[in-house]
Amino acid sequence: MNIAYSCNDYYIPQTGISIISVCENHKDVEDLTFYFIAKDVAADNIQTLREICGKYDRAIIVIPFEDIAFDLNISSVGRHIETIYSKVFFSRIENVDKMIYLDSDTVVVGSLKELWNEDLEGFYMGVVETNPTKLSKELGLPKGDRFFNDGMAIVNVDYCRKNDLIRQVIQVVEEFHGDPPTLSEGALNKVCYNKVKYISLRYNLMAGLLFMRNLNADYLASVLHYSKEEIEYSCDNPIVIHYLSAFYNRPWLIPCTHPYKDEYFKYQALSPWKDTEPKYQPLPKRIIMIKKCYELLGPRLTNAFRKVIGATN
Repeated sequence: MNIAYSCNDYYIPQTGISIISVCENHKDVEDLTFYFIAKDVAADNIQTLREICGKYDRAIIVIPFEDIAFDLNISSVGRHIETIYSKVFFSRIENVDKMIYLDSDTVVVGSLKELWNEDLEGFYMGVVETNPTKLSKELGLPKGDRFFNDGMAIVNVDYCRKNDLIRQVIQVVEEFHGDPPTLSEGALNKVCYNKVKYISLRYNLMAGLLFMRNLNADYLASVLHYSKEEIEYSCDNPIVIHYLSAFYNRPWLIPCTHPYKDEYFKYQALSPWKDTEPKYQPLPKRIIMIKKCYELLGPRLTNAFRKVIGATN
C-alpha cells in the first residue's frame, strides 16, 4: 500500500497526525510505504516525519515537489501552495503504479484495504463526489454532471502514465493562464471527466457534506449521485474524515464544532504535537452568516438565494 501526502512547513503537524492515524489503523498491513512530496519543508520537520514512520516500522520516501513538477507554471494558488498539484505528477515516481493520496487535513479512522483493492481498470482515479459547483460551466463540463473533490484519491498511476495525464493537466493550466477554476481540482475534473470511478463517501467525508446531511439528507441526495441511505451510512461510519473548514472550522483552530473533532485529538495525543493548543481563528463573518441562513432557511432556499445574488454581482 502506497500513501502520499504533500505540503509545506505550515501543515507538518496535521500531516504527521494523519500519518499516525493511518499507521494505527493498518498494523496488520505488512507492506505500507509513505511518500511525502515536500515544498519548502525544514530539515527538522522532515526528520520528525521520519521518526513517526520509524516508530511504526514504516518507510517514508521524501520527494522535493520541484523534482516531479518541474514543468508546472502557475500564476496563482490563492490560499494554497503549489503542492496541491502533486497528485498530477505521481507517474514520475519510479516503481509506483497505484497511490492513495490524502490531504494533510484528514485523519483515517478505519481500514483502507478495501479502497486499495478497488478495481480502477480504465480510470485515472477513484474519487468522491462533492457539491456541484458553478465553476463547472467555466471549466466546460456538462451541466448537472458530477464534480469530485481531489483531497482524497486512489490514483491509478499506471493509467495516468500511459495516458499522459501530466501533459493534459498542464495544457488546462495553460488554457487558464496558470489559474484554472478551483486549481488542481478544476484541472483534474476537466481532464478526467468520465474517466474517474466514484467511490463511497466514507473515504472522503468532507465537512460541508456532513453539515448538509445534518440539515437535510433528502436535499443532499437530490444534488449528489449518492442515495440517502449511502449518505447516512457514510456520515455515521466514515473511514477518512476530511476537515475542510466549511461551517465547522478545523480541530486545530478554535472555536471548532466539527462532530468528529475528537477523532483528530485522539491521534494528536499520540503525536509530537500532543501538547499543542488550538489556535484562535474563528470562521469569517461571511461564512457565519451563510451558515445561519442554511440553518434558518434550509439548504434549498439558501442555495437558490445565493445563485440569485451571484447572478446580480
